Amino acid sequence: MEDKPDLGNVMAMISFAAVVSTGGFSSAAKLLGYSKAAVSRQIAKLEQNTGVRLLDRTTRSVALTPAGREMYARCARIVDEVNEANQIITGMVTKPRGDLKVNAPVVASLFDLTSIIPRFLQTYPEVRLLLNLSDSKVDMLKGRFDVAFWVGAPFDSSLESVRLRVYPMALVAAPDYLERSGRPTSPNDLKDHTCIVETHLSPVGEWRLSDDISVAVNRGPLTSNSVRMAREATLQGLGVSFLPRFLVEDDIEAGRLETLLTDTVTQSIPLHIIFPRGNFALSKVRAFVDFVRSEMVEGNDGGQGATLGLASAI
Repeated sequence: MEDKPDLGNVMAMISFAAVVSTGGFSSAAKLLGYSKAAVSRQIAKLEQNTGVRLLDRTTRSVALTPAGREMYARCARIVDEVNEANQIITGMVTKPRGDLKVNAPVVASLFDLTSIIPRFLQTYPEVRLLLNLSDSKVDMLKGRFDVAFWVGAPFDSSLESVRLRVYPMALVAAPDYLERSGRPTSPNDLKDHTCIVETHLSPVGEWRLSDDISVAVNRGPLTSNSVRMAREATLQGLGVSFLPRFLVEDDIEAGRLETLLTDTVTQSIPLHIIFPRGNFALSKVRAFVDFVRSEMVEGNDGGQGATLGLASAI
């Protein structure tokens, strides 16, 4: 038999969120238009259904239990989404508000995101942005991220994507490694070299140096999904890496790394902003995507120009 949603439990969650946000049962009852006794019954029902105590009550105050804190984080999000859904349906969205959960690469500062995001929050003070830094593929639905930044081709056809910038790649190695192992003079020479493999940007065992040239490479002592780890291993002379040039530009200029096969390597990688289908209807998501696009158009373009345009991406 197909399970049916417990709509009463949803109302209990909304009542619980109101008690916490307003600080008490009386104020929550006033906010919701219920009696204090009705709100109390809803909270009791929620505690009974979950099997845990959510609130510690005294005659003067109400405090969250550890389980209550976990529950409130989710209930508050439900309230925000219900409110915004109602606003969208009635055509009364006037400004972005509520929690916006964003995932970005660990090297977000190199994409200017750590400066763009504070400017966005100054522009939209009613948005509360929760930023998670991770280089791993993000399950947008299971992880409940509203939007995410992704380096490389979008990995899930169920997600909408907007390409923000493209970044040239570079084949690099430390001078001491090249002294020991020699300098490759053709793509085929890479099969004889120790390679530091970064799995986020390239398939394991293969580097696409240009649109026409892909080479098989030997896995060296390190395989990682972190470009920062791959860069550090390369600086330590552990092998050859294939990385975004902006990540190693300072190392190249300082002589800590040398570029290889510069006439061959023409490949670039894109930076996308991705989000679940339908999320662009939410004003907070729409404002964030538009703001980031605008900021990145005005900034540098990673060396090869920015390709933008939400209409063509959705």
